[in-house]
Amino acid sequence: MSNRLIALIAEDDTDCDAIREIVYRALGNRSIKTKKWASKSCGTLRKKLTAKLNAMSNQGCNAFIIVHDLDRNPQNGSLNDEGKLRTILEVAASEIKSINRYICIPIEELEAWFWADPETIKLVGRGKGKAQVNPHQIKSPKEELIKLSIGENRKPRYSTNMNVELAARLNLDLCSDRCPSFNNLLKFLRSL
Repeated sequence: MSNRLIALIAEDDTDCDAIREIVYRALGNRSIKTKKWASKSCGTLRKKLTAKLNAMSNQGCNAFIIVHDLDRNPQNGSLNDEGKLRTILEVAASEIKSINRYICIPIEELEAWFWADPETIKLVGRGKGKAQVNPHQIKSPKEELIKLSIGENRKPRYSTNMNVELAARLNLDLCSDRCPSFNNLLKFLRSL
């Protein structure tokens, strides 16, 4: 595993950084090398994924984690079709010969994972708030963390810049039990 170079692909830098922290923790090895690409939008991620995977493969990456949020339809508020999104991403990733690739689709946002852990919610809410048994059912989990963090001065303490800190504290086993997308990510990591 010492020669492993893991490509982390996500929609933004904070997602890449949080996933990197989870990789380190799940593998128990902070010396694992990673290379990240934050697409800055879901459309760009889908459009440029094949080219980026090829480039990262040519740069020596031999394992790939692709994280794409399952967004809501702006017209009706329902979640988009996860199977359709997975198929689009699988087709884009199919040119990479590596069998060590995983497409992770957090329901709505990876911030839902933080809602699985009572200690993480306690930290964000400074004692208020309650962890959820089914955090993938929370609508707008990122916005709900922001609301939870609002203090007496009416300003939120939480921003996505805290995601690495929260990922470092997250109870991996509890999150795995409560979030199917996280559970599958951990299984992939532990298979490496």
